[in-house]
Amino acid sequence: MFTKKVIPLHVLARWSIKTAGYVTKAPKPEIPNNSLASVYSANEQKINGIVYDKKPFKVKLEAGKNYLWCLCGRSKSQPLCDGTHRDIYLKITQRPIRFKVEQTKEYWLCNCKQTKNRPFCDGTHKQPEIQTASTIRV
Repeated sequence: MFTKKVIPLHVLARWSIKTAGYVTKAPKPEIPNNSLASVYSANEQKINGIVYDKKPFKVKLEAGKNYLWCLCGRSKSQPLCDGTHRDIYLKITQRPIRFKVEQTKEYWLCNCKQTKNRPFCDGTHKQPEIQTASTIRV
């Protein structure tokens, strides 16, 4: 009546992984964009600030609210600006990056200050030259 069909183990293993919905690689997180980047010229600064920390900072941000992200790396309220760059004796040329987000949720803000997508972390802190850099805290 019934014939026994033998399924090879490698076929069975592939079939079970596909049906279980397993993913071999985690999806890359979405990197948000700064909606104010085209409005303020501070986003076009060529020089990055000092490495404050070698890992990003997770912070909950509210939609529609304006924020100032510290680019110089010397703010005491990292990752946001506290106005330290205004001290004339420190001779800091970088200005903070003004930004706002579209959704209220938690975002990863860059603390190494080397991101190409200011102020959001893009993974630049994983590069060897960032990991070996000395962090300077005021």
